[in-house]
Amino acid sequence: MTTEIDRSAFEHELRAALTHLYDPAALRDSRLMALLGLETRADAIVALRRLLLETIESLKPADDVPAQSRSWRYYHILHGRFTEQLTQFEVGADLGLSVRQLRRQEKRALAVLADLIWTRYKLASDQPAKAPRPQALGDELAWSQAAFSRESVAVETLIRSALDTAEPVLQSSEIEYAYEPSEGLPKLALQLVPTRQALLNILTVALDWLEEGQLVIRAEHQPGERHVSVSVSGYGALASTAAEMGAERLSVARELVGFSGGSLHHNSDSVGDQVCVLRLTLPTDRQITVLAIDDNPDTLQLLQRYTADTQYRLLAESDPAASLALAEETMPDVILLDVLLQDIDGWELLGRFRAHPDLGDRPVIVCTILPQRDLALSLGAAGFLSKPLSQRGLLAALDAQVDRPRG
Repeated sequence: MTTEIDRSAFEHELRAALTHLYDPAALRDSRLMALLGLETRADAIVALRRLLLETIESLKPADDVPAQSRSWRYYHILHGRFTEQLTQFEVGADLGLSVRQLRRQEKRALAVLADLIWTRYKLASDQPAKAPRPQALGDELAWSQAAFSRESVAVETLIRSALDTAEPVLQSSEIEYAYEPSEGLPKLALQLVPTRQALLNILTVALDWLEEGQLVIRAEHQPGERHVSVSVSGYGALASTAAEMGAERLSVARELVGFSGGSLHHNSDSVGDQVCVLRLTLPTDRQITVLAIDDNPDTLQLLQRYTADTQYRLLAESDPAASLALAEETMPDVILLDVLLQDIDGWELLGRFRAHPDLGDRPVIVCTILPQRDLALSLGAAGFLSKPLSQRGLLAALDAQVDRPRG
């Protein structure tokens, strides 16, 4: 049996194995046996089942991650559907999702699981690893960026989870390490899994750079700033080959934190006994107020669900006549506006917002089933979304307006 497979076929094989997780005959015939190097083992069926179950468990978030976060939802879906072998109806009912919504969420959760196993399989190959082609790496990073949404994450959660994963490497190294926690840090707004991987890359690079000494991990925040600085500083002596190591890992880390609007800086200039520092700058979880005006309660409920546990605080208004007064009272950062409204046409309401002395600079995103993008933009809308809305499209449109210059 060949061990060559593309990413899409791999995900198909994974779903089949998970669906028949407790069927020995189905697992025995799974292509995953050869792909994961298990086919020659006497306990191959048990080993494959254990690998899949343990990988699902590895996606379980820390206890302090919000219960409604995307990472918890994906874990609950994978655990319910495959570990417990519940039906889509049962899992959907438990999570408050329709079967149709659950199917979409399940597909995304399975893609995250497949990516994790796919990466581990490639790293575990007995053959010398080939340098990835730039396009292949770019495709993988692009998929990762699309697969995760921003979450509200405590700095402590990010750092502790990275240190827990890196514990075996840190313990096997002769380099000591210390984490100096800080109090009163604001939460971060980021894609947790990619950012955590970026921090792991930084830790391993710092370990390679140091010949002897200590690593110190710190997090700092200055009042009024909209970012937190997470630094990994090396004290002691740099390895003679430090300048030649870690470039690829740092390049990937820089792209991963860029998904969340963060940045990475590093240097190896000695300052006292500090011989190197790698610093992540990560955005804080600044609550951004979004006023959604739509007379369809199902749409407003969907928007509430799409923005839950993100940096966006949604205010829902079903009465277009009352929306202007609510906007004057709350001064939202962004306005989502339907067009097919009762009593007051959405185009007329857009004109009132644009002409308002205090609200005229607030970006308005028109959300409608009508194919009128050009008209919306010509009338002063800052963005346009076609219904039916997707969570990814909605959050991307809101993200585009967060740092939009006004005036």
